[in-house]
Amino acid sequence: MSGLGPDMSALTLLSQSNLAAVLNKIPGKKQLILEAVLMKPLDRVAKMSVLTKTGVEKVFKFERKPAPPLPSTQTRTYLVSANLIQAKFVADQISDSLTSNTGKIHVILMPRKLLSIEKLFEEEGLAGVVELHQFSWEFIPLDYDLLSLELPSFFRSHFMSGDQSGLPAVARAIWGLKSLFGNIPNVFAQGRSVKKLLKLENLYTNHYGQPRSKGSEIGHLFIFERDLDWTSCLLSPLTYEGLLDETFGISCGTVEFGPEVTKSETTTKLQLSCMDKMFDKIRNKHFATIFSVLGVTAKQLAAAQAAATSMNVTQMKQFVANDLKVMKTQSRAVALHISASEAIQKQKGSYFETQLPVEHSLVSGMNQRDNISYIEDCMAQLRPMTIPLRLICLLSHCSDGLSLSDYQRIKTQFVQAYGFPHIITWNNLVKVGIIRVKGGLSQSASLTNLKGESNLTGGKLGIVSQHVAGLVGAGKAGNFQQIVKKLNLIPPDTSLSDPSSPGYVFNGAYTPLCCRLVEEVLKAGPSLNNTAVGEALKLLPGETVHEYTGDAGNKVALIIFIGGYTLAEVAAFRWLQTVTGYQFVVAGTNSCSGNKVVSDAEKL
Repeated sequence: MSGLGPDMSALTLLSQSNLAAVLNKIPGKKQLILEAVLMKPLDRVAKMSVLTKTGVEKVFKFERKPAPPLPSTQTRTYLVSANLIQAKFVADQISDSLTSNTGKIHVILMPRKLLSIEKLFEEEGLAGVVELHQFSWEFIPLDYDLLSLELPSFFRSHFMSGDQSGLPAVARAIWGLKSLFGNIPNVFAQGRSVKKLLKLENLYTNHYGQPRSKGSEIGHLFIFERDLDWTSCLLSPLTYEGLLDETFGISCGTVEFGPEVTKSETTTKLQLSCMDKMFDKIRNKHFATIFSVLGVTAKQLAAAQAAATSMNVTQMKQFVANDLKVMKTQSRAVALHISASEAIQKQKGSYFETQLPVEHSLVSGMNQRDNISYIEDCMAQLRPMTIPLRLICLLSHCSDGLSLSDYQRIKTQFVQAYGFPHIITWNNLVKVGIIRVKGGLSQSASLTNLKGESNLTGGKLGIVSQHVAGLVGAGKAGNFQQIVKKLNLIPPDTSLSDPSSPGYVFNGAYTPLCCRLVEEVLKAGPSLNNTAVGEALKLLPGETVHEYTGDAGNKVALIIFIGGYTLAEVAAFRWLQTVTGYQFVVAGTNSCSGNKVVSDAEKL
């Protein structure tokens, strides 16, 4: 991998070493059964050749059906996520396939063993049959400046269920980074769990020891929780890579194009990184400029191919040996990206003409009645559910909550349009705090009391108050527009082809909050007192940690998102490094987007 910062591919070697250590504890040849969601990340960490060296002979995808046949020379080994539901599926399969010759079965839990899972296997009568192990890969390098822990269940468990058992895996990964690249002298963190996370990381340091490297290849560490900035999740990203994720879905740095893009009966998987020169050229560009960039490249390739017709024999030999293969690869890439862009335009174009102005006015707090009417029209027209629901979330978040009457009316229309099962979806978004009632509990409760005091008993009022408490978001009320003004998050008009602000990633509607925080903290240096960012931090949810020990000696900053980064934020940081001179490495528990937030909310 290339870049100005540290070589992150060393993390892959460390993950391979850790996995080999776990597998080598299991004697003999192995039959490895993998949970489906772990297959792509594991392929990034360890190819089959690495697994073979540890005795793995066959690899199967875990499915809820009888286990594959087990030769007498192999030991059955599972690698699955550490959650009770998946553990129960594994326990059921083991129980159904047990014979007198099965022998010991090994289960490797990702990212760590949990006491609740040990108890589950005991209750299933498998205490003497199953041996539990744990394995946690390091941050997986998806690109030279993009790392992911690939923990897709983290967002839901941490923000919707309030389960913080995933934090040790993040702390362990931060310790792994420090073990390779040295201590990070300057730390800034904002969020409800950041102090707990840093304390856990310190425990790992005390247990495993200080980094061997005395130098420090990373000068600054920033840690943000996802709920600091829901706006960057909910707005429509306008970069090419962001729209690929919105339209086709990007999983572990890979996108799969169907027949509508490939123009054939086959599908094509494309690994998205700077190694793909054509993709690297367009990934962070605004979608409005994509066709012109691809068109210029196509004309250049056509001109080069035309020039080949007038070459002599010697020149032709050199052309075939050196340039022809590259040109063919580039031509295929250009055709593929043009087809993908056409598919994006076909799916999104008709909505964007009306939807983007609404998103802009929601962020700026203007035309609220018109915006609500547009959302209600979307539901009445039965547009894809994610469109109105993301707009409802954006309306609530940017307005610091909905009025009780708007909340009740919009919820009723939403459930009637998309079905009563989506009450679960709505309630999960309420639980997270994205959808909430304006003014908090006191105002909502008083409104309820005014309506109901004449015919409700005290007990019923208590129930109503509890219900309203669930409608109140966890953020500080009435702060979004203040934060926007203090940090100047709505940029002035910016060119889409040559942007002057990272806000171009949202069509100039909004600058990602964490991007602006990083920029201002780096400028402020040792003290945030009496600065705009210092005042803004008082309005943000959670606690602030700021440890500044002086000049780091390098201009490399690591930004970690607890709950996931968005590809729009990644593009914004790539733009920011061109004007600050810093190399930004973005990391997170997974990638995140508005569609993924809604998808997680749909689950019971």
